[in-house]
Amino acid sequence: MSKWINVNKRLPNDDRQVFALSGASAYLSNFRDGQWWLTRTIGLGNVIRWMEVPGEPKDFKHWLNRLREWINRRKDNAQEASEWLTGWTSKNAQLDKKITFYKDSSGKLMAGLPEHIPAPKGYQKIICNTAAEAERFSSLQRQQEGYDHRRQQEERGAIEGQFADSIRSEMRTKAANARNNLNKDFMRRAIERMDGKGDPTAYQRESYLHAEAYEKNH
Repeated sequence: MSKWINVNKRLPNDDRQVFALSGASAYLSNFRDGQWWLTRTIGLGNVIRWMEVPGEPKDFKHWLNRLREWINRRKDNAQEASEWLTGWTSKNAQLDKKITFYKDSSGKLMAGLPEHIPAPKGYQKIICNTAAEAERFSSLQRQQEGYDHRRQQEERGAIEGQFADSIRSEMRTKAANARNNLNKDFMRRAIERMDGKGDPTAYQRESYLHAEAYEKNH
């Protein structure tokens, strides 16, 4: 297999495709006029190494897979080294400030108050000592809230749907009994607009712990 070549040691010949390593990602790119390019007009920056593309087209997929495997191993090794040096993983990370949940008799979860505050009557307090425990209960709470939210949306839609059907029926009656083609066309367009318009009050929601939302850029 071809080896990565440091750009400070050697650069490829102009205007031919090679693999270019930028950050932790590899790209099929061209080196032309002293610059790296993804396409004829889109440049590629921060290239630190490059690699020859196999000459035989039948080998391209094989070498691309090998390249991806190498990059994945590089990422995994870096993560393992970091965890070994720091002794930290998501499973054993101890929380300085414990995250608390409350659970009622039906098993429904809700976010709790700080650890030292007693749980309300009828609720069981769950104290999460590790990040893994907090993520697990947060995921369970998110699943429960998702189910409740979908059920509420369906119930609301069923009630509002009756009103919408009644309005639509009245509009069709007026279109059928219109005095002239202008009024009939107006009602037809109004019905089409109503049929094609989505529910403006429908929405989706998900709740996360503050740390989870920060990691997901919410």
